[in-house]
Amino acid sequence: MASEDKPKIFEDARDITLTVGIILIMMFLAVGATGLCSINPEKSGPVQNVDAATFLEMEARGSGAVIREPVMPEGWQPTAARRKQVGSESGAVVSWLTANEGYVESAQTQLALEDVPTAYDSNYRANSERREVAGQDVEILSSDDKDVRPLWITDLGDARLILTGSASDADYEAALTAFVEAKPLQIAEDGSVISE
Repeated sequence: MASEDKPKIFEDARDITLTVGIILIMMFLAVGATGLCSINPEKSGPVQNVDAATFLEMEARGSGAVIREPVMPEGWQPTAARRKQVGSESGAVVSWLTANEGYVESAQTQLALEDVPTAYDSNYRANSERREVAGQDVEILSSDDKDVRPLWITDLGDARLILTGSASDADYEAALTAFVEAKPLQIAEDGSVISE
């Protein structure tokens, strides 16, 4: 049987190698031309600045949930703002880089207090401690696993506050105090924020 009569699948390894080589070259050219691949890793730059106030106002307007806009200590910078599903409720999440290079993430939700520990994430936290901060009873849940971040949970009456991250106790207490001192955002019928 002549080589012209053979089906393509029965050609020799040299033809298959050439075909694979051409496909790889075309793939590298396409990826390189679009810039979707970089050889050098990104350099760490300045922390991304986030407009936490606008996000929290939009959450208060859109969800109708009780949302507080805390005034954080000087030197704290918001780095992320997003919505997170906490059990059957959504939560407004804002993260801050603290002045002491810590990281604090807050979540405000309408979920019942007793449901918060299991609904926040799937991590098990065996250690529980209670503490009073800014007149609030705070439950601190932690784990012996260093990869599991602690949860600081309190009931603000009209909403539940969850703090997590990697920061000192003083930073968590400062964040919690800022939330306790903040009044819930009031939204007018036209959607604007009523300032007191």
